[in-house]
Amino acid sequence: MPDLHLVPEEEPEAEPRPASLALRYYATELKRHREAAGLTQAQLAELIPYSKSMVSMVETAKRSPVESREGDKVTSRFTECCDEALNTGGALSRILPLLESANDVYKSWFRPYTVLEAEATMITGFASQTVPGLLQTEDYARELLRSYYPPMSDEEVERQVQGRMRRQEILLSRTPPLLWFVLDEAVIQRPVGSDVVFRAQLERLVEAGQGRRTKIQVMPFERRAHAGLSGMMVILQLPEERAVYVEAPGTAHITTVDQEVIERTLSFNALCERALSVDESVRMISSMLGEP
Repeated sequence: MPDLHLVPEEEPEAEPRPASLALRYYATELKRHREAAGLTQAQLAELIPYSKSMVSMVETAKRSPVESREGDKVTSRFTECCDEALNTGGALSRILPLLESANDVYKSWFRPYTVLEAEATMITGFASQTVPGLLQTEDYARELLRSYYPPMSDEEVERQVQGRMRRQEILLSRTPPLLWFVLDEAVIQRPVGSDVVFRAQLERLVEAGQGRRTKIQVMPFERRAHAGLSGMMVILQLPEERAVYVEAPGTAHITTVDQEVIERTLSFNALCERALSVDESVRMISSMLGEP
């Protein structure tokens, strides 16, 4: 996967913005895998039951690879053939959910991340302001989304909440990813929602932090300047590579470029060194609940 910027932008009326972003992502990945296999578009076309023109149009995002829909899922024989011919391990097929209806609960710029997150075997990151989505309670997520401005409709808030809860289903799988998050102290000091809502969120963090597959560290205010002041980041350990994800309001950046992955990994390691230990962090959060 190349260095990919996902930024909402104006699109022609004939091509809805979410579909265009998803198609560009798919097109970039198809081209990358083809070139990695040392094939031209014509050579790939000879290996699959599709024309060079079809390959070219899909690679330039002028045509969608989607050919049919089964229930809520899109299907693509073109994609299956390309995955097999290019020996991608199903990489292109895993992108297909991005090409579903624009009514998907996830924002268009966030969908690529959800696909990679579902593949990850380990997820590490730094949260500077809010609890990471995978560890949020439903009520906390709802109150957080209600605080956004311009305000969302109640219906949109609920759609986004359900999308966030859907992401957490990977934690219930047979092989859930390992989680390791460093939280700035602001995350656990700034209440979101009522006292009841925020207390439940802190309890969720304590419970998660005491589990075997999740580690939580707190970066206390007393540490002053640290490697995470530039903002949130997530590092995804994928089956064959690592990806870095950072975001700002309305935009996201995903990359597997070695240099950036190395730099972000070093930053995360530096954060772990300066933060409270896992045990100290759990005790700090527990103390906010009045527990010893």
